[in-house]
Amino acid sequence: MADTGDQAIPSSPRGRPAPGLEGLPRMDMGALEASVPSLVDSAVRGPLVLTRNGADAFVLLPLDAYSRLWAQAPRPPVIDAVDDPDP
Repeated sequence: MADTGDQAIPSSPRGRPAPGLEGLPRMDMGALEASVPSLVDSAVRGPLVLTRNGADAFVLLPLDAYSRLWAQAPRPPVIDAVDDPDP
């Protein structure tokens, strides 16, 4: 199948969160989608900025967009610990 950019957004496997999302709370989108379906439809199309009191407050990102952002984030250097037998 040719890549048209219209493929489904892959979700992380159950029990294995996407990198960078480990330990974060989860919420089922069912209630949100039932009460505000246009919000979920907009967020699925791409990043969506939510405002609070007229100021930007939150960004909803589809998982594929978040994964690309996480992959580009700088990482701290890894420091190897070495036991020095001679103090």
